[in-house]
Amino acid sequence: MSDHYATLGVARTASLADIRRAYRARMRSAHPDSNASVHGSAVGGSSGDVTRISEAWSVLSSPARRAAYDMQLATGSAAGVREAGTGDGESRSAYSRVIDPNMDRVYAPARFPWRFVLIVIGIGSLILVILHIMGDPMPRRGIDGLISAGSCVDFDELGAAFEVPCDGPYTAVVRELVPFDSPCDSDTTQARDRQGMGTVCIEP
Repeated sequence: MSDHYATLGVARTASLADIRRAYRARMRSAHPDSNASVHGSAVGGSSGDVTRISEAWSVLSSPARRAAYDMQLATGSAAGVREAGTGDGESRSAYSRVIDPNMDRVYAPARFPWRFVLIVIGIGSLILVILHIMGDPMPRRGIDGLISAGSCVDFDELGAAFEVPCDGPYTAVVRELVPFDSPCDSDTTQARDRQGMGTVCIEP
């Protein structure tokens, strides 16, 4: 496995500034055109050296790629990370974990806030009960002259029933009002509606 730190001649704890200086110095000494003899023959490094130095700089100059490479050195899983997002599946996985350390974290599913919902429902119900107690009672049914079930009635001199207020004196309570041709229940007394709307069936 190629050691990028050894290629640049720096320690694994070297700072970015130290790595940059080492890279420039190695590139000057390794470039084929950097040193030429008086006879014109190249005495510098080979193109392979330049490639290794460039690769080392590409990895170690990036904090993310360097962290992934250091992790690979520690685990001995691969030779290095050439470029961000490239390499084999294992290298990409290691690189992704460096970029996003929470990638492999498993989060518990969100729970529905039942307690909060029940508290809100309870408070709302309590408010409705209080408003109902403190509110005005239902107004009493007014007298409109139209007899219906539950109406309080009295009788005129002809025996016809007419509606009167239930909070005052009355003679009977109406069970139902039926058409003239329909009989009342056997346990009720019938009378004529003074308005001519039908037969009044009176509670016993």
